Amino acid sequence: MMTEFEYGGYAVVVRAIPHASGGYAGMVQIADAFGEPFGPTFETEAGSAPTPEAALALAEASAMQTIDAGEVN
Repeated sequence: MMTEFEYGGYAVVVRAIPHASGGYAGMVQIADAFGEPFGPTFETEAGSAPTPEAALALAEASAMQTIDAGEVN
């Protein structure tokens, strides 16, 4: 599962990646939304959740917190 959105001037892509042992990892990619060089400026795993929907929600919240904290170049 994947969701894309824009937040605080950044393009955000969050994914729910299945774990081999069950559950899902929430992955976050953040890039400049205003045409700066291609590729993510920030990428991390947000944590694990039992369902893909929960992993996406966890990743979305993590992305917004990261942007609000100014941790993205």
